Amino acid sequence: MTEGFVLDATHGGVAVSSWVEGAPEKNVWTGVKVSGKPRAEIATWRCKRCGFLEQYAAHQTDRSQETKKQMQAVLLALLIVLIVLLVVGAVALLALAVSR
Repeated sequence: MTEGFVLDATHGGVAVSSWVEGAPEKNVWTGVKVSGKPRAEIATWRCKRCGFLEQYAAHQTDRSQETKKQMQAVLLALLIVLIVLLVVGAVALLALAVSR
């Protein structure tokens, strides 16, 4: 058996729980440090007769693609904000120049 913990990482959404390898380490910003630690999605099985649950974290998930997509989304959002600010600034300067 390998030490790990179940990660609760949803922010108003719905997701499959993950098991993270290693002891939980506190992080001031995110609560628990998880970057660089292997993860596996948790599959749960339920007995129809008694309701007993068994959980398995069989396959490690590759988070590198997910992280890359998240970073791309953040960079795209920042780029859009910068473009909007530039357009607003240009319109304001044009309005100032015209009013003089």
